Parts: sequence; structure tokens; C-alpha cells
Amino acid sequence: MRGGSIIREARKRAGLTQRQLAELLTTTQAVVARWETGKSSPAFDRVVQAVRACGLDLSVRIVNRDDEHSLLIDDALRLAPVERLERLSRSRSALEGLAANVRRRNQDP
Repeated sequence: MRGGSIIREARKRAGLTQRQLAELLTTTQAVVARWETGKSSPAFDRVVQAVRACGLDLSVRIVNRDDEHSLLIDDALRLAPVERLERLSRSRSALEGLAANVRRRNQDP
């Protein structure tokens, strides 16, 4: 996600206009607009300042990459839409069956 997109999201969540955010950051509305449209790229510390000016905080973390989800997504996208729905229906039925078993076990002394 670009810095400008993060700023726009924070500004919208805070219910601020570009002009209001610009005033909080002691800059101009045009600068905020350029960030949000991607015509210029704010430095990371400026993104953090903008998010905080909106009353929010930005959390960034580095984690180990997990390709498992992307493999599952790629697998699902190879299926036709009707096949994806059938798979989802089977999964739902299996989960409902498991939930029923758990309820039964909890009722039996």
C-alpha cells in the first residue's frame, strides 16, 4: 500500500477534509492531494505524522512469509465458480457436522 493511500484512509476514517489534515500538518491541501493521488510520495515519517494527526496510529511489522494461503487461493482460482461453491458447501456441511458432534459430546455425561 502506498503512503498516500494510507494517508487517505486515515483521513477518511477521521472524517477530515484534505484541507483540515493539511492544517494539522502545517502544509497545504495541494500537498495532501498529491500524496493521496500518488503524484508525489511522502516520506515514511510524514505518513506516520499524517496518520497520527488523524487520531490514529500506524503499526508496521515484519513477519515470516507464509505462502500457504496463496497456494490455497491459487488452487481455488483454478476452479470454475460453480466448483468453488460446491467446495464451500461441502466445507460448510463438514463444519456443521463437527459442531453437532461437539454439542452431542458436551451433552453426554
